[in-house]
Amino acid sequence: MQHNVLKYSLLTFLLFALIAVRMYEAEIFYDPLLDYFKNSNHTNLPSMNLTDLYINVFLRFMINLLLSVLIVKVLFNEKAYVKFTIIVGILGFVILLPLYAYMLNHNLNFGEMIFFYVRRFLIQPMFLIILIPCFYYQEIRNKKATQV
Repeated sequence: MQHNVLKYSLLTFLLFALIAVRMYEAEIFYDPLLDYFKNSNHTNLPSMNLTDLYINVFLRFMINLLLSVLIVKVLFNEKAYVKFTIIVGILGFVILLPLYAYMLNHNLNFGEMIFFYVRRFLIQPMFLIILIPCFYYQEIRNKKATQV
């Protein structure tokens, strides 16, 4: 009983931390693209310091990844799931950041919506949203396999 209270309290705290990162993104991180995507008439990209932008995207991604890994640890307490979350996060970052930088340096030649979603994966905990149902499904399959 006490273990569950601690688990759900910690999980609630971690979820609120993710929410806080999102709520205070404009105050915490340098991201001139926040207003760009909130505005409905996307004409020209705003002027920006790309070095500061990349550093802040990196910091935000790492904070979200750390919180995501902790959430997976608390929810499942499986070392393999934690390792997989870290690997997916790092691989995602290694693939997406250069793509993000390329698109930004070439004025979104791939298309604005593709850029929007690449950016979303970098600044939101999207991997967590994808991995949690996968891990739950794996848990269900493991339980069924042991019952047979």
